[in-house]
Amino acid sequence: MKKIGFILITLISLQASAQQGALHAYQFLDLDFNARAMALGGDFNVVKDNDIDLAVSNPALISSQMDKNLSLNHFFYPSGINYGQLAFGKNFEKLGTFVGHLRYVSYGKFTRMNELGIEEGSFTAGDYALGVGYGKDLNKYFSIGANFNVIFSHYETYSSFGLGADIATTFYDEKSNVTATLVARNIGYQIKGFTKSNHEPMPIEVLAGVSYKFHHAPFRLSVMGTDLTNWDLTYNDPSLQPTIDQLTGDTIPVPKANFAQKLAYHTNFAVEILPTDNFFIRIGFNYQRRNGLGVENRKGAGGLSFGLGLKVKKFGFNYGISFYSAAGISNAFGINYNLSETKKKRRSKTAPPPE
Repeated sequence: MKKIGFILITLISLQASAQQGALHAYQFLDLDFNARAMALGGDFNVVKDNDIDLAVSNPALISSQMDKNLSLNHFFYPSGINYGQLAFGKNFEKLGTFVGHLRYVSYGKFTRMNELGIEEGSFTAGDYALGVGYGKDLNKYFSIGANFNVIFSHYETYSSFGLGADIATTFYDEKSNVTATLVARNIGYQIKGFTKSNHEPMPIEVLAGVSYKFHHAPFRLSVMGTDLTNWDLTYNDPSLQPTIDQLTGDTIPVPKANFAQKLAYHTNFAVEILPTDNFFIRIGFNYQRRNGLGVENRKGAGGLSFGLGLKVKKFGFNYGISFYSAAGISNAFGINYNLSETKKKRRSKTAPPPE
């Protein structure tokens, strides 16, 4: 039920940084806002194939092929939370290609109750980021890009306003089918805090990834490194104390994550199966999500994600499903439409026959 203030909002923060949530403002910016990225384990942005959805999270992927591409992604989150992304690309002959986008999160309607449990109406809550990105090829292999974002949040009578930027660079070798990328995102400042004279830090994050497409097999393997500036993302319960083994009398220390576990918290794995040029199968694994959000001793499919992609003429369709824990899953649907192709076909049909 939505009668309990903003407890549901913590679910968004937890996905972004597992047990390290609620440390920054605007943590919704770390969500996966497109179905393809979610299906591939999360934070996926390491393929340069003219996908406008990936270009929003990695502006170094922006290309002139995105001219007049329109994309919409919508997510159905647990507890009735909905969020998504709208993006549009435009190429200017002298300036280059820009991609505008709107990212939104709607937490739904809440019942306002006083300290005695008496209802006093209702209120809504939401997060929004309106931005524009620009990308440029430096040479045959390297490209760079940047996003500028205007961010707004409102929770009941509280609101906040901030500015942010993402910068990125990508290496792509078409001959070897290798792509590598480095992104620093959410660099900025909260201009107006939720309370007077309070400015919370932005959720700055550095990501890096690499992907490889086999030359003679329909597979692309990718690995993403997330939150690279914060090494230990594991959670240590401060209430736990060392115990005594009743049989031997030895002291049993409080369990702590080892090096391999800490490294795994930063690593997402993805596989794309490409049987044809128009149909795609996607599989991802996110260890941080599985271990940080999974129900103890009942992790099930937590951390796994799957998806499909389909291209039909000027349309593209994407679907993704992610298993956060035994308590809930998320479904995402995406569609993109190439307006420029439509206009080209119309011109060709109305053009006079050659003499």
